[in-house]
Amino acid sequence: MCKTLKLLLSGLMIVIPVSLLQSQNRTSSPFSRYGMGELNPQGFSRNQAMGGTGIGLRSAGYLNNMNPASYSALDSMSFFFETGLQSLTQNISENGASESFSEMNFDYFALGFAVGPKMGISLGFRPATQAGYDFQSLQTANNDSHLLQIKGEGNFTDLYASVAYSISPSLSAGINASYWFGDIKHTSFQDFVSDPNAYIYGSRTEHHIGTLLFDLGLQYTTLLDENRSLTLGLVFRPQTAVSGRSSHLVARGTGYDVQGDLFTNNDTLSFSSDSWRSRSFEMPLKLGVGASYTIQNKLILAADYSTERWADVQFPDFNTQTANTNYFALGAEFIPNERTGNRYHQRIRYRAGLHYAQDYIKINNNQLRDFGMAFGLGLPLGRSNTSINLGFEYGNIGTGQSSEMKETYSKFTLGFTLHEYWFFKRKFD
Repeated sequence: MCKTLKLLLSGLMIVIPVSLLQSQNRTSSPFSRYGMGELNPQGFSRNQAMGGTGIGLRSAGYLNNMNPASYSALDSMSFFFETGLQSLTQNISENGASESFSEMNFDYFALGFAVGPKMGISLGFRPATQAGYDFQSLQTANNDSHLLQIKGEGNFTDLYASVAYSISPSLSAGINASYWFGDIKHTSFQDFVSDPNAYIYGSRTEHHIGTLLFDLGLQYTTLLDENRSLTLGLVFRPQTAVSGRSSHLVARGTGYDVQGDLFTNNDTLSFSSDSWRSRSFEMPLKLGVGASYTIQNKLILAADYSTERWADVQFPDFNTQTANTNYFALGAEFIPNERTGNRYHQRIRYRAGLHYAQDYIKINNNQLRDFGMAFGLGLPLGRSNTSINLGFEYGNIGTGQSSEMKETYSKFTLGFTLHEYWFFKRKFD
């Protein structure tokens, strides 16, 4: 039975990532209208179920992309595949009106393995940011009514490679190289519905990037006794110029073009396309610290804090207001009895956590805030490190102003961690 499930998971890990190459509506949040869109949280299914912690987590049996130094802890004879799916439900409310949206998407794919007793490597890809919204409203100006439609779509993908090395039994260092690429489009239309012969006016702004980013990580572990340990973690990304370009099209017409141009009979009023110069757009400096307290095979308590200095960088979109982010997270994982042979429920990993974040976007000079709580289970398959990881997260995003838009969300995550002894020399066939 366990071998059958492993084969099934292997097949899913091969097939599921192909969906990332297809167009996906990963969010319906109106807040993704600004800047780079909605930033995708770091961490795999285990991290997310522990409140988004991971800077100070080390494990021989799980991949952790929140600190590249963690990969030096991987078992030297093991090979890990990890992938995940996410189901997201969002409720958008404003001034007593509300609307709900639901999506299911591929979340990430990663593999990791050790190179000798001191070095670990991981490769993978995941969505980094996403835009996805489609709203319309009837507006009046100078006694003339028009239908305003705004729409955004696209995402930036993070393709990464990490390497970690154990400098000493207590200290590990790692570096992560990420290639971010993709397109995000923001489109708006003004349709003067009172006059069927009037032109429809539209505009489209498109951002395209293809840039390389580097993150550095450190982890220091001290043994408190034979069963307890404390790990401290640090991650850092320098402020980095981003390579890309932006284009802006303004046009008018009488019929919409769903294939790509704004209108079937496009009358271009203006068009511009500019490559970003050295400092026209930058990714901000990032700094994060974390800690974890571990009772071996029993309990993990984790805490993280990170900040990104978005107020110090420029956007090619001058309509976006940015602010420095602050992210706080707490998490826990409990295993009743990992060594039991006949009580499966005692080998399940029970996880919980919560987070509070100040987002990088400001609306009307008010910074977005995100508060959420999470719960999860790690379901082992047989006696191996292969597992199915379930998670649920509930939270809300808004500025805290009662008159402004608010988003309530719930996420279900389904993750697969496939473990194989690929480097173990068998004595028997």
